[in-house]
Amino acid sequence: MCGIRKAFALLFCLCAIEAHSQITAGCSYTLSSKYVSRGVNTVNNWVFQKSTAIQFGNLSASLWGNMELTNHNGPQYVRSQPAGTFTEWDFTVEYSTTWKSLQIALGWVDYQYPGTGWERTREVYLSMSVDHPLSPNITIYRDTGVAKGTYVTAGIEVPIPERLNLSAQVGYGCPRFNGCYYGCETASWVDLTLGLNTALDIGRGWQIKPTVWYSTLLDKHLLADAPNRQNVWFSVELCRGR
Repeated sequence: MCGIRKAFALLFCLCAIEAHSQITAGCSYTLSSKYVSRGVNTVNNWVFQKSTAIQFGNLSASLWGNMELTNHNGPQYVRSQPAGTFTEWDFTVEYSTTWKSLQIALGWVDYQYPGTGWERTREVYLSMSVDHPLSPNITIYRDTGVAKGTYVTAGIEVPIPERLNLSAQVGYGCPRFNGCYYGCETASWVDLTLGLNTALDIGRGWQIKPTVWYSTLLDKHLLADAPNRQNVWFSVELCRGR
């Protein structure tokens, strides 16, 4: 975690000396009844998540953290009482640009899991989205650390009446990725995640975003003996855009 903080501080300083680039910042704070990632019920209880991001020109950096609010996962961790501590930090550096109606981003993510005993890993990714009412997007992740495999997501966002927004995302994993994280070394569709949210402006650039989520694993062989293969949860995010 110390290395991430130093890297984030260094990048922030580099941003500050780029006089010709406008520096913007954003942050978010989320309270969620579960933490589900890529179809995996990582924490089946309340968590607090926060994110800080800075951007100058086409380059951005962000730091995201997950704090557990209970000791539900204590028996699985090196730290037996994780309540009130951050058990995941994700540091991301991204370069983004646009070409006609296509938005393209290339990024790198460092994942650390303090107190859990889980191995640190890293990913590079390429993301593409189209400027369209449905916001179709695809992202290709390459795990260069633990799994050394590839995971791909594709998604859309559908605006519906009454200021609601429906998002849908599906994930696909290669044999190495699925073997490492889901215990089944075969290429397959991994997960489907749906979200229904709205955004409420509360002034000075701040918004509150309540969301209802649904996630399911799509292949019965992935985490075949694990509970909570399907999940429904609720989150409330307080955020300020960049």
